[in-house]
Amino acid sequence: MYVTTKPTIYLIDGLNLVRSFLYEFARTEEEVTADFLDFLSEISQDEHYAMHQYEVIFDGSFRPVGPLYRGGVHISFSEEDSADQIIYERAAYLSQSGSRVIAVTDDRQLQQALKELGVKTFFCRKFYNSLKTFEK
Repeated sequence: MYVTTKPTIYLIDGLNLVRSFLYEFARTEEEVTADFLDFLSEISQDEHYAMHQYEVIFDGSFRPVGPLYRGGVHISFSEEDSADQIIYERAAYLSQSGSRVIAVTDDRQLQQALKELGVKTFFCRKFYNSLKTFEK
């Protein structure tokens, strides 16, 4: 995967991404969440990534994760719906509105449904690693 130079809205399944790294680092979910959000916030200010918007959607109700707006990063919670449902609806709306959108999730069923809409998808680890690779 490469980092695109076209302005893109990334819809990120926060819990998927955090849990894809949880066991690797042997840390709590809260610690991995904080580190990822700090990293994404820093990245969003970098000249190579500043043209993008990052929407991180977590399953469930609000919980303290720090500021909900951090540079180009917006954090939200799905409340009664699932993050998958929110991502699907946002991706469909943005895509139909002419925005370039990429969904970041490990949920294969969601990925397939989004691909049927013409929305590009990335697995969480691939998305994260592409940012880390470009950062070096």
